[in-house]
Amino acid sequence: MNLRDVPRRCFQGVSPALLATCDAEGIPNVTYLSQVHYVDDEHVALSNQFFSKTQRNLAENPRASLLLVDPATYDEYRLTLVFER
Repeated sequence: MNLRDVPRRCFQGVSPALLATCDAEGIPNVTYLSQVHYVDDEHVALSNQFFSKTQRNLAENPRASLLLVDPATYDEYRLTLVFER
């Protein structure tokens, strides 16, 4: 599945997204995001509401997992992310 196949309504903020990160030792942290923006077929932008633990985890380990929920069908889409900036 490609990012372009995720329905655009998943990016409207109706259903909060879940962002999971891990620190350098592999200890996980999960937080809700109110908004995820589709940028292009290879990029999403996340609203900058990170708690300090999430920011610290992304600095130590740029990999994350994002769960988007379709507010119309409740289908779930899991994205594997690499934090760029």
